[in-house]
Amino acid sequence: MPPHPAQTPIAAVFMVEPGAYEWPAVLLVASLRAFANDDIRLYAYCRASLIDQLHPATLAFFRDNDVTLDEIDPAFEVIYPQGNKLYACAAPRAEQATILFDTDMFMLQPALLSQTLVPGAVSGRPTGNWMWGNTPQDWVPAYESVGLPLPRNRMSRPDQSFTMPSISAGYVAYMGHRFGEVWRDTALAIERRRLARGIYPTLDQISLPVAVERAGMRLNMIDVKWNKAGRIGDQAIRQIIFYHYQKADTLLKLPVKWLADRLLHEFTRWDTVEALLDFYDREAARPDTVVKNAGWREAVQAGQREVDISHAEATGLGRPKP
Repeated sequence: MPPHPAQTPIAAVFMVEPGAYEWPAVLLVASLRAFANDDIRLYAYCRASLIDQLHPATLAFFRDNDVTLDEIDPAFEVIYPQGNKLYACAAPRAEQATILFDTDMFMLQPALLSQTLVPGAVSGRPTGNWMWGNTPQDWVPAYESVGLPLPRNRMSRPDQSFTMPSISAGYVAYMGHRFGEVWRDTALAIERRRLARGIYPTLDQISLPVAVERAGMRLNMIDVKWNKAGRIGDQAIRQIIFYHYQKADTLLKLPVKWLADRLLHEFTRWDTVEALLDFYDREAARPDTVVKNAGWREAVQAGQREVDISHAEATGLGRPKP
């Protein structure tokens, strides 16, 4: 009989890249060390072409906190750093359970992460109405890319849209080694076939429910408290487990910013968010292929948009729906 998820060692997986994704990795790790009440093993992944540009302070922090740093070598057709997390999930690890975190989030209160692990399922919070695929018909090409019919399941959203179930790729929990590889390969297939409209930059999101179906698993919708973005109040430390701040400016204005400061003070060499940001602003390398570094819009986003527009025009996907 397999062990209960609560007794299962968990691989906590996240990306770290020079510049904009170094300081968030520090805060994420500090919060996991403080509040995760599981047997977690921390894994940070970086593109092989960039790993030698990580700051020595980041490397020292990882060593002090038992973070395993490993490299990945993504093979997307265009520069797609948003999808590097799929390669991180597919990397080999000993642990049977994996939880993927977007780097720009941190934990606000003690919790058992194993609560979100369900054998045979992939867990995450439902996507918002901003997400790709607002009708079931939108999803047909994504499933066709890997030879699958559209599943019968549906999801309702607060804006009264009724579409295919999909979960945010910011917090993804699953058991078993196979799913990470299936997710990666599904994204590559969707990219290669180019049947779907506007696959960048949300290819990771588009491919996620398709990969779940392809792997013979099921989606498990969890509460938004596991991956909350947007406005929060003082009571977030009792109502939210992970806050997905996404931008440094948002983090600095949080009503619970004091908690981030305290985590840094107790678990790192920095005492405040301001000190952390200032250090990496001054010291970190900033290659333009890393999202949010200077120049990334031209190096990454412009190329993705160009491919999306040209392929939509060539296939007729860009025409308005009747």
